[in-house]
Amino acid sequence: MSITATVARIYECDDLMLYKKKPSREPGQSLDDLPTRTIPEAAQYLAIDPWRLLDWYSKRNAVLKPSGWYGEAQAFALLSFRDMEEAYKVYLLRTKFHYSMQYIRAALVQARRESKSDHPLIDEKMIAFDCLALYMRGRGRRKRHVIALGADRPLYIPEVIDTWGKRIVSDSKGRTKQIFPWRFAEKDDDSRPVSIQPDVMSGRLVVTGTRLPVNVLAQRKQEGETVEHIAKDYGLDPIQVRQALQHFGQKASRTVRSIS
Repeated sequence: MSITATVARIYECDDLMLYKKKPSREPGQSLDDLPTRTIPEAAQYLAIDPWRLLDWYSKRNAVLKPSGWYGEAQAFALLSFRDMEEAYKVYLLRTKFHYSMQYIRAALVQARRESKSDHPLIDEKMIAFDCLALYMRGRGRRKRHVIALGADRPLYIPEVIDTWGKRIVSDSKGRTKQIFPWRFAEKDDDSRPVSIQPDVMSGRLVVTGTRLPVNVLAQRKQEGETVEHIAKDYGLDPIQVRQALQHFGQKASRTVRSIS
């Protein structure tokens, strides 16, 4: 099935029906690993073009591997919190640090082969050079070592890891606990108006430091309320509300177009 046809079918389905078909949490399953977000939902949360995100998960030439599938013939990807972390790292590599998609695709193929993991960007420690490098932990007699992905003599670029550290925050055990996506992260390293946490509002996009879903703000703004009135209702600074709405942007268009 083409990407255009897949997106068309996603938008033709009723949102509530799609929600009901999503998997339930199994006993002992971490919220981080539960695939509950469709491509359009994840794209809006992360402020990534949905067509681009869909292309990364397309079965024919996938860059990333989703945690789940749904729909007829398992045609549609479902993403977990950890999947969104991985997608956002790729997005930052593309938009902020200008790694080519051709390089990222090849580097991830090699990283999966070396690490034996489908998700090396989140399961393994990555080091950013002119290329990416995989930090391999010692196993048995094999000592710790670094594998440069796609280059022999990489030059260290700490800005990549610094940005990941600001936008993707880990707990004391090294497991990601919070993502701070930002539509303008390419030029703004510091703003954190919205966040995603698997144990806060079931992983919905919220105003940072609150349990207030950003889509609630967007709906009220769409109904004609002013930013100042909305902010007053929730005890927020109008700047917080304005930035959250800027990140959320307009609802993805249901008009199907071709992609290059």
